[in-house]
Amino acid sequence: MTHIPTTPPEPAASLTVSEALHWATGPAIESPPALWLSSETWTEADIPARPWIAPGYFLRGCITVVSGAGSAGKSSLVVAWTACLALGLSFHRMRAPAPVRVMSYSVEDDLHELRRRYSATLRQIERTPAPLMRHLSLIGPTGSGALLTYDPHGKALVNTAAMDSLEAEVISRRPDILFLDPFVELHGAEENDNTAVRSVMARFRALAVKHNMAVVLLHHNRKGIATAGDPDSMRGASAISGAARVVLTLTVMAQEEADGFGIPQDRRRYYARLDAAKMNYAPVRDAEWFERTSFVLDNGPAGREDGDGVGAMWPWTPPSTAVPAEALDRLEAIIGQGTTEGPYSPKLSKDTRSVRTAMQLAGIDGQGAQKKALEDLLTAGRVTVGSFKRAGRGDPRQGLRNEAGEPARVTWTDPGTACSG
Repeated sequence: MTHIPTTPPEPAASLTVSEALHWATGPAIESPPALWLSSETWTEADIPARPWIAPGYFLRGCITVVSGAGSAGKSSLVVAWTACLALGLSFHRMRAPAPVRVMSYSVEDDLHELRRRYSATLRQIERTPAPLMRHLSLIGPTGSGALLTYDPHGKALVNTAAMDSLEAEVISRRPDILFLDPFVELHGAEENDNTAVRSVMARFRALAVKHNMAVVLLHHNRKGIATAGDPDSMRGASAISGAARVVLTLTVMAQEEADGFGIPQDRRRYYARLDAAKMNYAPVRDAEWFERTSFVLDNGPAGREDGDGVGAMWPWTPPSTAVPAEALDRLEAIIGQGTTEGPYSPKLSKDTRSVRTAMQLAGIDGQGAQKKALEDLLTAGRVTVGSFKRAGRGDPRQGLRNEAGEPARVTWTDPGTACSG
């Protein structure tokens, strides 16, 4: 280590670089190193486990972004998540091994509306507000909800009074998770400016690291049709997903999905799927489904009869597309009977010869189950697709027949194939 003299040397004395800087600028102020370096070996068992609060969802020192359309139910899902986290309960696949401290900052909903939402969720999980509020803090702005302002000329972010107050509450209450809703209302940066938004995300990530907590940002999708699990569906700069360690998308059930599950058209928008669009530190998983249910609160003059109606998200499991063997046997027999217009068509359509009619007669409902049933029969070779002609009827058409070659009252023009094309 270089020795720095405590008294200035004579002018003629030779000085090292460190000594010259010391006397020219004063004692150096120690700063943290710019880099870390390791060349040591390690033992696998001694590596600390990642500090997950809820594995696959919320990680200390990192940002999770949850994105979806305004009608998808993000806020309702967050209410359910925060309630279960504070109570130490699991919610669908989100596992909370013990109660954790949660702070939720909401710009769009005031305290009364939040209490309506939490009341609906508490009724579902059969809990009361008292144990919930031991670990949950609800917070919101009295004026503008922006936490950061951005100077495009100086390229600088400045804390608002709301941000200073929020961080003071974080220091005081020491939450394990901080939810911020919605992202677009939290800052003054141009949302399509990658440089500006990267600074905003860096500030929230620094907040997460500084206070050893997870930060969860709720964000909106772009207008138009959103693709489940696609981070590019989010509004604004790509820096939003780039800075997050977990990105989840919440998407309303698509019409094709509703058809497959047998959900009526007027009920489709009550269902939404949660997909992992980015999962840096956990395995990517299949979609997680939720159903929006409605509750009437006891806050009306006549009690529950005329109280406020409030929606809440609840876990939902799609119906299985597996088809029982007995149903497949019935379907094969019905296909062998054919229709008055000839063999059943392999197409699942509204046509009078569609195999969908045979499916319904066999008790197989839902487009997903019907597709699976036809696939199972074709793969097993129990039915084949062939071309047939009826007397006096034009060109050959495609139809289904069983292993016995039924229906036999038509002329088959080829031996058939086990592929529906």
